[in-house]
Amino acid sequence: MKRTKLYKLIIAALVIINVGMLVFFLAGGPPNSPPDPGDLSKELGLEGKKRSAITLLEVTHHTDKRALMRKDRELHETLFSKLGTDEDVSNLQEEIEVNHAEIERMTYEFFNEVAKECNAEQKKQLKGMIYHTFRQMKGPKGK
Repeated sequence: MKRTKLYKLIIAALVIINVGMLVFFLAGGPPNSPPDPGDLSKELGLEGKKRSAITLLEVTHHTDKRALMRKDRELHETLFSKLGTDEDVSNLQEEIEVNHAEIERMTYEFFNEVAKECNAEQKKQLKGMIYHTFRQMKGPKGK
């Protein structure tokens, strides 16, 4: 009698944990997904034509960046498929570096174009958002 009660309690706890995990994963969205188009202009308080221009820039930027990130993944897969061989990979490594440089260039140009549409207060807010992202990219403190 006590054992079945214990088993029922364990099963109930596991069901609650599973439901909680499902809600957490489904509500959170995919990790590292780009923000929805229009989020940036909304956060900056842009209106009218400026908001439309920034939203269009966001869509274009994320589409182009996704393609470069896909290319980066493919280049890395090719690079690491060469492990254990004596094949020269220097050209592949250079191509990876060029791809990274292109990602950095296009990201800077995107935010530069956004800044051109902002007033002084909005530029300050934009820079704060960018620096906040830099701090997140650094990782946890002490490492």
